Amino acid sequence: MNALNLQLNDNEAKRRRLPFRIPSVALFGASGYTPDLLSSGFWAQLARDVGYQLKQSFRVLKHPFEVFWEIRYRPEGSMWAAVLLLAAGYSVHVLSQLATSYLFNPSGDDMVNPLTLLLQSLLPWVTWVFANYLIGSIMKGQGRWTEVFVGSAYALMPFLLLSLPLAILSNILTLNERVVYDFGNVAMVCWTLFLFFVMAKEIHNYDIGETVLNVILSVLFMIAIWILLFILAGLTFQLYDFVSQIVKEVSYRG
Repeated sequence: MNALNLQLNDNEAKRRRLPFRIPSVALFGASGYTPDLLSSGFWAQLARDVGYQLKQSFRVLKHPFEVFWEIRYRPEGSMWAAVLLLAAGYSVHVLSQLATSYLFNPSGDDMVNPLTLLLQSLLPWVTWVFANYLIGSIMKGQGRWTEVFVGSAYALMPFLLLSLPLAILSNILTLNERVVYDFGNVAMVCWTLFLFFVMAKEIHNYDIGETVLNVILSVLFMIAIWILLFILAGLTFQLYDFVSQIVKEVSYRG
């Protein structure tokens, strides 16, 4: 009976699997193999693997449950592709701020600071990955850090595809048609948040209730991290100001 159940489970796993190639992260597995970074063949294979993984990331828009399941159980997913998606997300964020019409972005292009936008886009994402992984570990989630990292990058696909077109669309809309622009942004955000929810469910192998609790605790942990960083930044600034005042006082008396 146990053998029959094992065979059924294997058949079910095979049924869910799709055609698959070993991703580039497998080149750095625990087999002891060290790739030759100076070899043209290595970079050609890396380019093919990353290109394949980027194509796979588009599947998350249509089959999110399957994609995140594959990242966890195949395992499928590339850190290289995830980093490229993050870089693309930052670029899209900057370009969308620059391309948005003045009617919908009164601050204008002069207020667009690349460093500020980097912190606005990267800090929430990094704290989410850190918080979700730790909360998942506490709640007996099965996801590893790399899987949460890759899955969270793939979950940004709606933002990557819709943010810039909405910014361009704002240039041909009037204030009376703002509802179209706002609806597009709300749909984009809701779609992205839904993918983050599905990612947490599939990566950690939770049911719906466990996923809701995991996401709530992750958000609360993110807020706690931001408060702690804010306090540390304030204390660091005060310490810097105190030391600089002492140095000035000593230089005056000297």
